[in-house]
Amino acid sequence: MQIQVVSKGIDVSEALREEIIGRVEEGVTKYFSREGEAHVAISREGGGFRVDCSLHLPSGILLNAQGEADDAYKAAEMAIQRLEKRLRRYKRKLKNHHNDNKSPLPAETTPIMVLQGSGTGWDDDFDEEEDEAAASGEAAEPVVVAERLGELRTLSAGMAVRELEAAGAPFFIFRNAAHDGINVVYRRPDGHIGWIDPGRATKTS
Repeated sequence: MQIQVVSKGIDVSEALREEIIGRVEEGVTKYFSREGEAHVAISREGGGFRVDCSLHLPSGILLNAQGEADDAYKAAEMAIQRLEKRLRRYKRKLKNHHNDNKSPLPAETTPIMVLQGSGTGWDDDFDEEEDEAAASGEAAEPVVVAERLGELRTLSAGMAVRELEAAGAPFFIFRNAAHDGINVVYRRPDGHIGWIDPGRATKTS
């Protein structure tokens, strides 16, 4: 499988890089024989380290896991253990779905792009040029730094929430099986799950 390990503002030893690649590959192949793509980012978090793991499986699901510790090896191990836990849950969910003799709902291919950010937070100020460009409506188009094909799956809202929980993702986009419209479920700051369904608004208006 393809595994990319990147560092943000710190030097990562080759030993740690090889350890992470080996552990991620071992954890994935334990539950899935088909290849996937993984991205691991290591960064400083206060006085310690943070490791973010993202795993894209051929089924279209994107699993995320994080680990934080005072040691980079510990943070990586914590993130990988959480990733394996989500893999187990997802594998069990697929098995239960198969045992219920349910046929898979359709999915369509859609481009997924990563846009270059400014590196600033929501509360940071733009510089003068960016502020003037935004005010005049002439802001530069965002730069696409990565692009791949993914799946937009047709699911019920309940199934989409289970996919969100299994992936540990901040949001999940799907096509609603009830009316074929595009929907989003997302994690709210209060811990609940939000659901955006433009199709319901159209029906009730």
